[in-house]
Amino acid sequence: MENVFLVSTLLMTKSIPVIAAGSSLIFAISPMTTTRSIQRAKSTLQYPFAPFFFFFIQNVITLLYAYATWNHIIALTAALSSSLGAYYVYIYYKHSKQKTHPRRMLGIACFGILLLAVNALPREPEDAQWIIGVPSLILSILTSSSPLMQIRDILKRKDASCLPFGMSVMNLISGSVWTLYGSILKDPLIIVPNIIALSMGIVQVSLIFLYPSKSTRKANWESDGGIERAD
Repeated sequence: MENVFLVSTLLMTKSIPVIAAGSSLIFAISPMTTTRSIQRAKSTLQYPFAPFFFFFIQNVITLLYAYATWNHIIALTAALSSSLGAYYVYIYYKHSKQKTHPRRMLGIACFGILLLAVNALPREPEDAQWIIGVPSLILSILTSSSPLMQIRDILKRKDASCLPFGMSVMNLISGSVWTLYGSILKDPLIIVPNIIALSMGIVQVSLIFLYPSKSTRKANWESDGGIERAD
């Protein structure tokens, strides 16, 4: 019985990093549906810039963190996620009517990342881990909570269509898996932001189901009406 428990523990320890990487890759792909909507409409529609911006910047800094800690799992997922994040930011910027604000945000962020890299990477790994890890933690929290920056409008209009559905669901799933992975590594810089991401994911998904878009509600209402008339 003890051997079975040890084998199960070993399998779980080995599989969790793979599952964590997989969930991050799915999370990275999840904004694709939103950016396609933006491309089709040739407009940013109701979507804010913040989720795409923080997703991109957070993953660039996470890539630096992976380099400092020599964590290949984090490096792989952050490299792909930052590449996709750059693409999402480009699509949003291309179709944005107000380009000054996104351009300013990107300029400040790139300058900050450069300063961080120059200051942290030449240091000892333990020092670099904390210098990069703290900003990465803050940006992880901002990424997971950024869709809720419009929560006042969502509650007022009772319409959560501005929340990217894919990113909200993957906040919940990826946050759960990475919290578990962080617990295995005993790394608070992984655990803390992902517990918050999990919490934010629960809130976002709840709002999406409580306040679906007006067009969805209208379609459901017409469908219900049609059924009643058919009866």
